[in-house]
Amino acid sequence: MASVSLGTGMVLNPTSVALATQDNYVSALTTAALAMHKRDVDENFVKRYGNQGITGLLELVGAKKETTQTTFSHYEEAFIHNSVLLTSADGSYGTGAEVFTYAAEDNTDAVGDDTTIDTNVDSPVRVGDILMAPNGELGYVSNVAATTSNVTMLCLSGTFTFSATAQLRFAIVGNAHAEGSGQPGSLLPRVHTYENNVMIIKESFEVSGTEATNVVYFKVDNEKMGSGYLWYLKGEADTYKRFLDYCELQLIIGQQNANVTAGFTGTDIRGTEGLLSFIENRGQSMDLGASSITMADFDAMVKSLDKYRGAKEMALYAGIDLSLDIDDLLAAQGAFASGGANYGTFQNKKDMALNLGFNSFTRGGYTFHKKTYDVFNHPKLLGTAGSNFSGYGMCIPMDTQRDAKSGSKIPSLRIRYKAANGYSREMEHWLTGSAVLKNKTNDSDHLKSHYRTERGFEGFAPNRFMLIKKS
Repeated sequence: MASVSLGTGMVLNPTSVALATQDNYVSALTTAALAMHKRDVDENFVKRYGNQGITGLLELVGAKKETTQTTFSHYEEAFIHNSVLLTSADGSYGTGAEVFTYAAEDNTDAVGDDTTIDTNVDSPVRVGDILMAPNGELGYVSNVAATTSNVTMLCLSGTFTFSATAQLRFAIVGNAHAEGSGQPGSLLPRVHTYENNVMIIKESFEVSGTEATNVVYFKVDNEKMGSGYLWYLKGEADTYKRFLDYCELQLIIGQQNANVTAGFTGTDIRGTEGLLSFIENRGQSMDLGASSITMADFDAMVKSLDKYRGAKEMALYAGIDLSLDIDDLLAAQGAFASGGANYGTFQNKKDMALNLGFNSFTRGGYTFHKKTYDVFNHPKLLGTAGSNFSGYGMCIPMDTQRDAKSGSKIPSLRIRYKAANGYSREMEHWLTGSAVLKNKTNDSDHLKSHYRTERGFEGFAPNRFMLIKKS
Protein backbone atom coordinates (compact mmCIF):
# COMPACT_ATOMS: atom_id res chain seq x y z
CA MET A 1 0.00 0.00 0.00
CA ALA A 2 1.28 3.40 -0.85
CA SER A 3 2.32 5.87 1.80
CA VAL A 4 1.51 9.58 1.73
CA SER A 5 4.23 11.91 2.95
CA LEU A 6 3.09 15.19 4.55
CA GLY A 7 6.39 16.56 5.57
CA THR A 8 9.51 15.60 7.42
CA GLY A 9 8.84 13.06 10.13
CA MET A 10 5.08 12.83 9.46
CA VAL A 11 3.74 9.78 7.55
CA LEU A 12 0.14 8.50 7.27
CA ASN A 13 -0.69 4.92 6.22
CA PRO A 14 -4.21 4.81 4.72
CA THR A 15 -6.52 1.87 5.47
CA SER A 16 -9.50 0.62 3.48
CA VAL A 17 -11.78 0.55 6.51
CA ALA A 18 -12.41 2.90 9.44
CA LEU A 19 -10.16 1.08 11.80
CA ALA A 20 -8.31 2.54 14.73
CA THR A 21 -4.61 1.91 14.45
CA GLN A 22 -1.47 3.35 15.96
CA ASP A 23 -1.06 5.41 12.81
CA ASN A 24 -4.43 7.16 12.68
CA TYR A 25 -5.25 7.34 16.41
CA VAL A 26 -3.35 9.78 18.57
CA SER A 27 -1.79 8.07 21.55
CA ALA A 28 -2.46 9.55 24.98
CA LEU A 29 1.18 8.93 25.76
CA THR A 30 2.65 11.15 23.07
CA THR A 31 3.96 14.66 23.75
CA ALA A 32 1.79 16.08 20.97
CA ALA A 33 -1.32 14.64 22.56
CA LEU A 34 -0.52 16.16 25.93
CA ALA A 35 -0.24 19.56 24.33
CA MET A 36 -3.66 19.13 22.74
CA HIS A 37 -5.41 18.34 26.00
CA LYS A 38 -7.45 21.21 27.42
CA ARG A 39 -6.08 22.28 30.76
CA ASP A 40 -8.43 22.58 33.72
CA VAL A 41 -7.58 26.08 34.99
CA ASP A 42 -9.95 27.71 37.45
CA GLU A 43 -11.07 31.14 36.29
CA ASN A 44 -10.89 32.55 39.82
CA PHE A 45 -7.66 34.37 40.60
CA VAL A 46 -6.78 33.55 44.20
CA LYS A 47 -5.97 36.52 46.43
CA ARG A 48 -3.24 34.84 48.41
CA TYR A 49 -2.70 37.85 50.69
CA GLY A 50 -6.29 39.09 50.75
CA ASN A 51 -7.04 42.71 50.03
CA GLN A 52 -3.59 44.27 49.89
CA GLY A 53 -4.78 47.87 49.84
CA ILE A 54 -3.74 49.82 52.94
CA THR A 55 -5.56 53.08 52.29
CA GLY A 56 -8.41 54.22 54.46
CA LEU A 57 -7.14 55.87 57.63
CA LEU A 58 -6.83 59.39 56.29
CA GLU A 59 -9.85 59.01 54.04
CA LEU A 60 -11.92 57.87 57.04
CA VAL A 61 -10.99 60.42 59.68
CA GLY A 62 -9.59 63.28 57.61
CA ALA A 63 -10.85 66.15 55.51
CA LYS A 64 -9.53 67.61 52.26
CA LYS A 65 -8.78 71.14 51.14
CA GLU A 66 -6.95 72.61 48.18
CA THR A 67 -3.89 74.84 48.51
CA THR A 68 -2.55 77.31 45.98
CA GLN A 69 1.05 77.14 47.28
CA THR A 70 3.56 74.35 47.83
CA THR A 71 3.84 75.43 51.48
CA PHE A 72 0.72 75.89 53.58
CA SER A 73 0.30 77.04 57.18
CA HIS A 74 -2.19 77.94 59.87
CA TYR A 75 -2.16 79.46 63.35
CA GLU A 76 -3.51 77.99 66.55
CA GLU A 77 -4.43 79.58 69.84
CA ALA A 78 -1.96 79.11 72.68
CA PHE A 79 -2.78 78.87 76.38
CA ILE A 80 -3.85 82.28 77.65
CA HIS A 81 -2.19 81.41 80.97
CA ASN A 82 1.58 81.12 81.21
CA SER A 83 4.15 79.18 83.17
CA VAL A 84 7.92 79.64 83.22
CA LEU A 85 10.91 77.46 84.05
CA LEU A 86 13.16 79.24 86.58
CA THR A 87 16.24 78.41 88.61
CA SER A 88 17.98 80.20 91.47
CA ALA A 89 20.63 82.66 90.36
CA ASP A 90 22.92 82.01 93.34
CA GLY A 91 21.81 78.53 94.42
CA SER A 92 20.60 79.64 97.85
CA TYR A 93 17.29 80.68 99.39
CA GLY A 94 16.53 82.85 102.38
CA THR A 95 13.91 85.09 103.89
CA GLY A 96 14.67 88.02 101.61
CA ALA A 97 14.10 88.60 97.94
CA GLU A 98 15.48 85.83 95.77
CA VAL A 99 16.76 86.24 92.22
CA PHE A 100 15.78 83.63 89.62
CA THR A 101 16.82 83.26 86.00
CA TYR A 102 15.08 81.69 83.06
CA ALA A 103 16.32 78.18 82.35
CA ALA A 104 17.60 77.17 78.89
CA GLU A 105 14.15 75.79 78.06
CA ASP A 106 11.90 78.80 78.15
CA ASN A 107 8.75 77.63 76.38
CA THR A 108 5.68 78.26 78.44
CA ASP A 109 4.56 74.69 77.92
CA ALA A 110 6.43 71.63 76.70
CA VAL A 111 3.53 69.87 74.97
CA GLY A 112 2.15 71.17 71.71
CA ASP A 113 4.05 74.44 72.08
CA ASP A 114 6.47 75.43 69.35
CA THR A 115 6.67 79.13 70.19
CA THR A 116 9.81 80.18 72.09
CA ILE A 117 9.69 83.13 74.44
CA ASP A 118 12.23 85.87 73.89
CA THR A 119 12.74 86.68 77.55
CA ASN A 120 14.29 90.04 76.74
CA VAL A 121 11.24 91.12 74.75
CA ASP A 122 8.07 89.28 75.64
CA SER A 123 8.62 87.71 79.04
CA PRO A 124 5.24 86.72 80.51
CA VAL A 125 6.46 87.64 84.00
CA ARG A 126 5.71 91.20 85.15
CA VAL A 127 6.27 93.14 88.34
CA GLY A 128 3.38 92.44 90.70
CA ASP A 129 2.76 88.90 89.42
CA ILE A 130 2.25 86.07 91.88
CA LEU A 131 3.96 82.81 90.89
CA MET A 132 3.29 79.38 92.37
CA ALA A 133 6.03 76.78 92.74
CA PRO A 134 5.27 73.05 92.30
CA ASN A 135 5.19 72.64 96.10
CA GLY A 136 2.46 75.30 96.36
CA GLU A 137 4.61 78.13 97.71
CA LEU A 138 3.74 81.55 96.32
CA GLY A 139 6.24 84.21 95.30
CA TYR A 140 5.64 87.90 94.65
CA VAL A 141 7.62 89.39 91.73
CA SER A 142 9.24 92.64 92.84
CA ASN A 143 11.48 93.18 89.82
CA VAL A 144 12.05 91.88 86.29
CA ALA A 145 15.39 92.82 84.73
CA ALA A 146 14.90 93.97 81.15
CA THR A 147 18.27 92.81 79.81
CA THR A 148 19.40 89.88 81.97
CA SER A 149 16.07 87.99 82.20
CA ASN A 150 16.38 87.88 85.98
CA VAL A 151 13.20 87.64 88.05
CA THR A 152 13.27 88.79 91.69
CA MET A 153 10.68 87.16 93.97
CA LEU A 154 9.72 87.34 97.61
CA CYS A 155 8.17 84.24 99.18
CA LEU A 156 4.77 85.22 100.57
CA SER A 157 4.96 82.54 103.27
CA GLY A 158 8.38 83.70 104.46
CA THR A 159 10.99 81.37 102.98
CA PHE A 160 11.20 79.21 99.86
CA THR A 161 11.85 75.61 100.88
CA PHE A 162 12.40 73.80 97.58
CA SER A 163 15.77 72.49 96.41
CA ALA A 164 18.38 75.15 95.73
CA THR A 165 19.66 73.43 92.57
CA ALA A 166 16.36 72.44 91.00
CA GLN A 167 14.89 74.00 87.90
CA LEU A 168 11.23 74.52 88.70
CA ARG A 169 8.23 75.42 86.61
CA PHE A 170 6.31 78.27 88.16
CA ALA A 171 2.70 78.98 87.21
CA ILE A 172 1.58 82.60 87.01
CA VAL A 173 -1.57 82.51 89.15
CA GLY A 174 -2.43 86.16 89.65
CA ASN A 175 -1.02 89.53 90.69
CA ALA A 176 -1.13 92.05 93.53
CA HIS A 177 -0.45 95.78 93.50
CA ALA A 178 -0.04 98.49 96.08
CA GLU A 179 -2.56 101.25 96.64
CA GLY A 180 -2.11 104.11 94.21
CA SER A 181 0.14 102.12 91.89
CA GLY A 182 -0.11 102.26 88.12
CA GLN A 183 -1.29 99.61 85.69
CA PRO A 184 0.97 96.71 84.67
CA GLY A 185 2.32 96.29 81.17
CA SER A 186 0.22 94.40 78.66
CA LEU A 187 0.78 90.86 77.42
CA LEU A 188 0.37 90.08 73.75
CA PRO A 189 -1.50 86.89 72.84
CA ARG A 190 0.77 84.07 71.72
CA VAL A 191 0.01 81.71 68.86
CA HIS A 192 1.31 78.40 67.60
CA THR A 193 2.45 78.33 63.99
CA TYR A 194 2.02 75.24 61.84
CA GLU A 195 3.66 74.87 58.44
CA ASN A 196 4.05 71.94 56.07
CA ASN A 197 4.62 71.16 52.39
CA VAL A 198 2.90 69.29 49.63
CA MET A 199 4.94 66.66 47.79
CA ILE A 200 4.68 65.20 44.29
CA ILE A 201 4.00 61.46 44.03
CA LYS A 202 3.93 59.66 40.66
CA GLU A 203 3.37 56.15 39.26
CA SER A 204 3.10 54.57 35.78
CA PHE A 205 2.16 51.29 34.10
CA GLU A 206 2.98 50.29 30.51
CA VAL A 207 1.87 47.38 28.31
CA SER A 208 2.51 46.62 24.65
CA GLY A 209 -0.32 46.29 22.16
CA THR A 210 0.52 42.61 21.70
CA GLU A 211 0.38 41.82 25.39
CA ALA A 212 -2.84 43.80 25.74
CA THR A 213 -4.52 41.26 23.44
CA ASN A 214 -3.15 38.12 25.08
CA VAL A 215 -5.89 36.22 26.90
CA VAL A 216 -5.34 34.32 30.15
CA TYR A 217 -7.35 31.49 31.69
CA PHE A 218 -8.62 33.34 34.73
CA LYS A 219 -10.65 36.48 35.16
CA VAL A 220 -9.05 39.54 36.74
CA ASP A 221 -10.77 42.63 38.14
CA ASN A 222 -10.03 46.29 37.57
CA GLU A 223 -12.26 48.76 39.38
CA LYS A 224 -11.83 51.37 36.65
CA MET A 225 -11.88 49.13 33.54
CA GLY A 226 -14.07 46.26 34.70
CA SER A 227 -13.24 42.54 34.78
CA GLY A 228 -11.92 40.38 31.97
CA TYR A 229 -9.40 37.77 30.83
CA LEU A 230 -6.64 40.24 29.94
CA TRP A 231 -3.59 40.18 32.21
CA TYR A 232 -2.73 43.84 31.70
CA LEU A 233 -5.92 44.74 33.57
CA LYS A 234 -4.34 43.16 36.65
CA GLY A 235 -1.10 45.10 36.19
CA GLU A 236 -2.92 48.39 35.83
CA ALA A 237 -5.12 47.68 38.88
CA ASP A 238 -2.07 46.80 41.01
CA THR A 239 -0.35 50.00 39.89
CA TYR A 240 -3.34 52.07 40.96
CA LYS A 241 -3.51 50.38 44.37
CA ARG A 242 0.22 50.78 44.91
CA PHE A 243 -0.03 54.46 44.02
CA LEU A 244 -2.83 55.00 46.55
CA ASP A 245 -0.77 53.15 49.18
CA TYR A 246 2.25 55.36 48.52
CA CYS A 247 0.03 58.42 48.99
CA GLU A 248 -1.25 57.05 52.31
CA LEU A 249 2.20 56.05 53.57
CA GLN A 250 3.78 59.42 52.86
CA LEU A 251 1.02 61.19 54.77
CA ILE A 252 1.54 58.78 57.68
CA ILE A 253 5.34 58.41 57.94
CA GLY A 254 6.58 61.15 55.58
CA GLN A 255 9.23 63.67 56.57
CA GLN A 256 10.26 67.03 55.20
CA ASN A 257 13.51 67.00 53.23
CA ALA A 258 16.20 68.51 55.42
CA ASN A 259 19.13 67.37 53.25
CA VAL A 260 20.73 70.42 51.69
CA THR A 261 24.12 68.84 50.94
CA ALA A 262 25.66 70.40 47.86
CA GLY A 263 25.44 68.10 44.86
CA PHE A 264 22.89 65.77 46.42
CA THR A 265 20.33 65.03 43.71
CA GLY A 266 17.45 64.93 46.19
CA THR A 267 17.78 68.49 47.47
CA ASP A 268 15.18 69.71 44.99
CA ILE A 269 12.41 67.42 46.24
CA ARG A 270 9.82 68.37 48.84
CA GLY A 271 8.65 66.03 51.56
CA THR A 272 5.67 66.41 53.86
CA GLU A 273 5.71 65.88 57.61
CA GLY A 274 3.40 62.90 58.14
CA LEU A 275 1.05 62.03 60.98
CA LEU A 276 3.63 60.05 63.00
CA SER A 277 6.21 62.84 62.97
CA PHE A 278 3.48 65.38 63.66
CA ILE A 279 2.48 63.61 66.88
CA GLU A 280 6.02 62.75 67.95
CA ASN A 281 7.44 66.23 67.34
CA ARG A 282 4.51 68.34 68.50
CA GLY A 283 2.04 66.21 70.43
CA GLN A 284 1.98 63.81 73.36
CA SER A 285 3.76 60.47 73.48
CA MET A 286 4.23 57.49 75.77
CA ASP A 287 7.21 55.14 75.52
CA LEU A 288 6.43 51.71 77.00
CA GLY A 289 9.87 50.29 76.34
CA ALA A 290 9.66 46.51 76.04
CA SER A 291 6.81 46.22 78.55
CA SER A 292 3.19 45.44 77.76
CA ILE A 293 0.73 48.24 78.30
CA THR A 294 -0.95 48.30 81.70
CA MET A 295 -4.02 49.95 83.16
CA ALA A 296 -1.68 52.36 84.94
CA ASP A 297 -0.32 53.36 81.51
CA PHE A 298 -3.86 54.01 80.27
CA ASP A 299 -4.55 56.06 83.38
CA ALA A 300 -1.42 58.11 82.73
CA MET A 301 -2.57 58.64 79.14
CA VAL A 302 -6.01 59.77 80.24
CA LYS A 303 -4.53 62.16 82.81
CA SER A 304 -2.16 63.66 80.25
CA LEU A 305 -4.90 63.98 77.62
CA ASP A 306 -7.13 65.63 80.17
CA LYS A 307 -4.34 67.98 81.27
CA TYR A 308 -3.66 69.22 77.75
CA ARG A 309 -7.31 69.29 76.60
CA GLY A 310 -7.25 66.07 74.61
CA ALA A 311 -10.29 64.73 72.78
CA LYS A 312 -12.82 62.76 74.80
CA GLU A 313 -13.18 60.34 71.91
CA MET A 314 -10.11 58.82 70.24
CA ALA A 315 -9.46 56.43 67.37
CA LEU A 316 -6.59 54.18 68.46
CA TYR A 317 -4.81 52.70 65.42
CA ALA A 318 -2.50 50.06 66.89
CA GLY A 319 0.14 47.71 65.54
CA ILE A 320 -0.53 44.00 66.06
CA ASP A 321 1.73 43.67 69.13
CA LEU A 322 0.17 46.62 70.92
CA SER A 323 -3.30 45.60 69.80
CA LEU A 324 -2.91 42.11 71.31
CA ASP A 325 -1.54 43.58 74.55
CA ILE A 326 -4.58 45.86 74.83
CA ASP A 327 -6.91 42.93 74.11
CA ASP A 328 -5.27 40.89 76.88
CA LEU A 329 -5.43 43.81 79.30
CA LEU A 330 -9.06 44.61 78.65
CA ALA A 331 -10.13 40.97 78.60
CA ALA A 332 -8.70 40.64 82.09
CA GLN A 333 -10.65 43.71 83.14
CA GLY A 334 -13.84 42.73 81.33
CA ALA A 335 -13.65 46.15 79.69
CA PHE A 336 -14.86 45.33 76.19
CA ALA A 337 -18.49 45.37 77.24
CA SER A 338 -20.52 47.81 75.17
CA GLY A 339 -21.84 49.68 78.18
CA GLY A 340 -20.39 53.14 78.57
CA ALA A 341 -18.87 53.31 75.08
CA ASN A 342 -19.68 56.36 72.99
CA TYR A 343 -20.30 55.69 69.29
CA GLY A 344 -20.84 59.31 68.30
CA THR A 345 -18.08 59.14 65.69
CA PHE A 346 -19.99 56.35 63.98
CA GLN A 347 -23.36 58.12 63.96
CA ASN A 348 -24.18 56.58 67.35
CA LYS A 349 -24.39 53.15 65.74
CA LYS A 350 -22.53 50.37 67.48
CA ASP A 351 -22.91 48.09 64.45
CA MET A 352 -21.17 50.62 62.24
CA ALA A 353 -18.18 50.74 64.56
CA LEU A 354 -18.01 46.96 64.67
CA ASN A 355 -18.29 46.65 60.89
CA LEU A 356 -15.32 48.97 60.52
CA GLY A 357 -13.36 46.71 62.85
CA PHE A 358 -13.33 48.94 65.92
CA ASN A 359 -13.53 47.71 69.49
CA SER A 360 -14.55 50.48 71.86
CA PHE A 361 -13.93 50.96 75.55
CA THR A 362 -14.08 53.85 78.00
CA ARG A 363 -11.68 54.84 80.75
CA GLY A 364 -12.02 57.92 82.94
CA GLY A 365 -14.56 59.49 80.62
CA TYR A 366 -12.34 59.00 77.54
CA THR A 367 -13.56 56.60 74.83
CA PHE A 368 -11.04 54.71 72.70
CA HIS A 369 -12.07 53.03 69.43
CA LYS A 370 -9.27 50.50 68.85
CA LYS A 371 -8.43 49.14 65.42
CA THR A 372 -5.45 47.02 64.38
CA TYR A 373 -3.58 49.02 61.74
CA ASP A 374 -2.27 46.49 59.22
CA VAL A 375 0.33 48.86 57.78
CA PHE A 376 2.43 48.61 60.95
CA ASN A 377 2.83 44.84 60.43
CA HIS A 378 2.96 44.62 56.62
CA PRO A 379 6.00 42.40 55.78
CA LYS A 380 6.92 44.51 52.74
CA LEU A 381 6.30 47.90 54.33
CA LEU A 382 6.53 48.97 57.99
CA GLY A 383 6.63 45.39 59.24
CA THR A 384 9.95 44.54 57.60
CA ALA A 385 12.47 42.60 59.68
CA GLY A 386 14.00 44.66 62.48
CA SER A 387 11.30 47.32 62.61
CA ASN A 388 9.22 47.90 65.74
CA PHE A 389 6.14 49.55 64.25
CA SER A 390 4.03 46.59 65.34
CA GLY A 391 4.27 48.05 68.85
CA TYR A 392 3.13 51.54 67.79
CA GLY A 393 -0.26 53.10 68.40
CA MET A 394 -1.71 56.43 67.29
CA CYS A 395 -4.53 58.04 69.27
CA ILE A 396 -6.34 60.39 66.88
CA PRO A 397 -9.07 62.80 68.06
CA MET A 398 -12.46 61.82 66.67
CA ASP A 399 -14.69 64.47 68.18
CA THR A 400 -15.87 67.55 66.30
CA GLN A 401 -14.54 71.00 67.11
CA ARG A 402 -16.20 74.14 65.77
CA ASP A 403 -15.01 77.68 65.32
CA ALA A 404 -16.76 79.79 67.95
CA LYS A 405 -17.46 82.64 65.52
CA SER A 406 -18.16 81.00 62.16
CA GLY A 407 -19.45 77.64 63.38
CA SER A 408 -17.24 75.88 60.83
CA LYS A 409 -15.97 72.41 61.70
CA ILE A 410 -12.31 72.19 62.67
CA PRO A 411 -10.84 68.81 61.61
CA SER A 412 -8.16 66.94 63.54
CA LEU A 413 -6.21 66.28 60.37
CA ARG A 414 -6.55 67.13 56.72
CA ILE A 415 -5.17 66.29 53.28
CA ARG A 416 -4.01 69.36 51.36
CA TYR A 417 -3.63 69.19 47.60
CA LYS A 418 -2.57 71.68 44.93
CA ALA A 419 -5.34 73.27 42.93
CA ALA A 420 -6.08 76.62 41.26
CA ASN A 421 -8.38 78.01 38.56
CA GLY A 422 -10.26 74.75 38.05
CA TYR A 423 -7.11 72.61 37.75
CA SER A 424 -6.70 70.09 40.58
CA ARG A 425 -3.70 67.88 41.30
CA GLU A 426 -5.50 65.88 43.99
CA MET A 427 -5.59 62.82 41.72
CA GLU A 428 -4.53 62.95 38.06
CA HIS A 429 -4.86 59.95 35.75
CA TRP A 430 -4.34 59.89 32.01
CA LEU A 431 -3.50 57.37 29.22
CA THR A 432 -1.02 57.71 26.35
CA GLY A 433 0.04 55.56 23.42
CA SER A 434 -1.45 54.06 20.25
CA ALA A 435 -2.43 50.61 21.57
CA VAL A 436 -5.93 49.90 22.94
CA LEU A 437 -6.91 53.59 22.84
CA LYS A 438 -9.43 54.76 20.25
CA ASN A 439 -7.88 58.21 20.25
CA LYS A 440 -4.15 57.66 19.73
CA THR A 441 -1.75 60.10 21.37
CA ASN A 442 1.47 58.98 19.62
CA ASP A 443 2.83 56.21 17.37
CA SER A 444 4.19 54.01 20.18
CA ASP A 445 2.68 50.50 20.11
CA HIS A 446 2.01 50.68 23.84
CA LEU A 447 -0.62 51.72 26.34
CA LYS A 448 0.80 53.72 29.22
CA SER A 449 -1.21 54.65 32.32
CA HIS A 450 -0.02 57.62 34.37
CA TYR A 451 -0.84 58.69 37.94
CA ARG A 452 0.19 61.89 39.69
CA THR A 453 -0.74 63.82 42.81
CA GLU A 454 0.66 66.77 44.73
CA ARG A 455 -0.49 66.61 48.32
CA GLY A 456 0.57 66.99 51.92
CA PHE A 457 -0.51 66.31 55.49
CA GLU A 458 -1.97 68.94 57.81
CA GLY A 459 -2.58 68.37 61.51
CA PHE A 460 -4.41 70.49 64.05
CA ALA A 461 -3.94 70.84 67.82
CA PRO A 462 -1.19 68.23 68.35
CA ASN A 463 -1.76 68.40 72.12
CA ARG A 464 -4.95 66.37 71.49
CA PHE A 465 -3.03 63.46 69.90
CA MET A 466 -1.12 60.66 71.63
CA LEU A 467 1.62 58.37 70.25
CA ILE A 468 2.26 55.04 71.99
CA LYS A 469 5.54 53.20 71.34
CA LYS A 470 6.50 49.71 72.44
CA SER A 471 9.91 48.41 71.44
